Amino acid sequence: MSRGALLLSAALLLAALGAALAVHLVPVRLGRGGERTPEPSPAPSPVQTTGQPEAQAPTRGPGGGKHPKTSPSPTEGPGVAGDLESAVSAIPHVYRVPPRWNGKAIIFVHGLGGSKETWERDMEAFEGLGYAVFAFDLPYHGERGPFLGGEVLPDLIRQGASEIVIAAEYLRAQGASEVYLVSRSLGSIVSAVALGGGARIDKAELLLASADLRYVFTYGRVGQWHSWLDDDSVLREIDPLYLLPNYEGRVHFHCGLRDNLLTPEACVKAYNAAIRAAERKIFWHDRGHSMPLEEYFEEAREFFASEAPQEFKKTLMNILGVDIPANGGDGVCGTGETWENSPFDCPRPVLVVAFQLHIEEGPGRGTYYDQDRSTFEWYAEVLDRLASTFEAHGAKLSVQTEKNFARADVLFNRLVLRDLVSRGHGVGVQSHMGHHMRELGLTTDAQKLAYTREVKEAVALALGSEPTNLGGGFEMDNVCLLGAVRGGLWFSSMTAVEKPYHQQTGRAPTWLHPWILPPTQMIDLSDPRWMVHDDSGGLVYIPGWFWNSGDFEVDCRSGGDCFQDATESLMRALSSVDERFVNVWWASSHLYQTGASEDEVGRVLQAYDRWLMEVVDPLVADGRVVWMTFDEVTQLYLRWEAERLRYVSSRTRTPRT
Repeated sequence: MSRGALLLSAALLLAALGAALAVHLVPVRLGRGGERTPEPSPAPSPVQTTGQPEAQAPTRGPGGGKHPKTSPSPTEGPGVAGDLESAVSAIPHVYRVPPRWNGKAIIFVHGLGGSKETWERDMEAFEGLGYAVFAFDLPYHGERGPFLGGEVLPDLIRQGASEIVIAAEYLRAQGASEVYLVSRSLGSIVSAVALGGGARIDKAELLLASADLRYVFTYGRVGQWHSWLDDDSVLREIDPLYLLPNYEGRVHFHCGLRDNLLTPEACVKAYNAAIRAAERKIFWHDRGHSMPLEEYFEEAREFFASEAPQEFKKTLMNILGVDIPANGGDGVCGTGETWENSPFDCPRPVLVVAFQLHIEEGPGRGTYYDQDRSTFEWYAEVLDRLASTFEAHGAKLSVQTEKNFARADVLFNRLVLRDLVSRGHGVGVQSHMGHHMRELGLTTDAQKLAYTREVKEAVALALGSEPTNLGGGFEMDNVCLLGAVRGGLWFSSMTAVEKPYHQQTGRAPTWLHPWILPPTQMIDLSDPRWMVHDDSGGLVYIPGWFWNSGDFEVDCRSGGDCFQDATESLMRALSSVDERFVNVWWASSHLYQTGASEDEVGRVLQAYDRWLMEVVDPLVADGRVVWMTFDEVTQLYLRWEAERLRYVSSRTRTPRT
């Protein structure tokens, strides 16, 4: 739902809400002057869908299934045209202004199963700081109940978001110079849609936020799969994943590390989506699905009292100095700007596709490539033939090699890696330490960095130039230390984390957009903080495994439909492309999986040729897919990120109207 659509929806709702619903405007009540700290209270219980146990697992996954059904609408009174005051009076609410009002107001939005009364302690605490407070019952809740089940959620979210737009306008009409928002759980979903739909909210605290509703219903304990989850047009109207990128105010996200209802990954998705926010921060709490007043109050008090957005830290873009047009980052696709050189200003609904080919120490246990010339020559020829198959379709390989193949390439004077680069393919470093950690005693980050440098130097010698991307290395404590590997590895594709992440959590990242990794602990990938974009981080991360819960490696040696999983993932990615981001999808294989005999290689190359011709080529011809190497993807993303930061930074210096 676009900003204009939501604002229009709010206007229509304003005209249609009738007095029959009215719990008339609560008179302004004298509040409590002075500043005060809230008293502790028990944490609220996790919210459940009526009639559905919280622990019930989703019964269906994304894609396929029943046709969407029309959801019932919230009960409304007769349509009566009216102004802001009559529209607000038709919504059950509480509105109070303290005697020493600071001129600012806060809207509170409750979660599933809650009501306006849920916020009483919170409202009193902020009243004590001088804020006017406004809380209302969401559709199907409180005096507007009962909740009729998950099929009504789209209507609840649409109408609730429109009512936030109306409430914000009403509070401004009452004299509020700024309007803030505090929400929780389902209320944060509704609020995020309102923020992205044009609600005039200056600052927002989204507690237990989430985005990507398919992800929520797949991995969160929120009940059964509802029919509307299969309808992309519905999701694009009610999912914060698609609305939050529009918001340009200041927003803070509070996430529970042990939240099994909405999952911390879903909270990360909401944070990562807020790409135009003048300020965005994420706060982690060692909690499940609860966020009582005392957990967020001090942070919110400081946030609401602050005058200016945070200053952006030095970023990876400052170090790399990527080239963007002089007018890049002004939000307008101007003269000399294209999607290739100015992707943020000139968005394009295209999926960037890559194919990652790992080359490890040898084709199997025992013999390394640099120990046997005949073994190396065979696989060097196989690599050349595979590359030629891709070239026939205008496609590219992103090769990531361990040191033994690179050493053999120089030792036996084949130089196939250098030749591939000259033909438009990409070659980077595969520093997959795996068993080396045991064999070589790699126990500290310093030792692992030394090993990575050794691999990088071997690849640089084979290429005759410095490699610029790195796969693997996730076994390090602080993966961003890989940025210390000088001489080319200033950024990394980091394509080796999805598999261990899936093994540890049983979840797929399902994120199409590159981001900058924060300095974080990477051994335990079940900790979701590694998924958070960090403007001050040191490495670019290119995600893969989009909605793929099994093995994402392509292995056509045994025949069959070896590209089935990859094709299903690719099609899902295409349906989820958001032109406001850089959208990336890649598949992966190993060199040894191309075959060890002539018959095997022939079958495998035929399977690649058929997949490229039948599946990918038509998408390229339609302009829906563009082939790139990992290096090219990273450069495109860095240009997008540099423009985004310029755009946001210019707005933080200009007061919002």
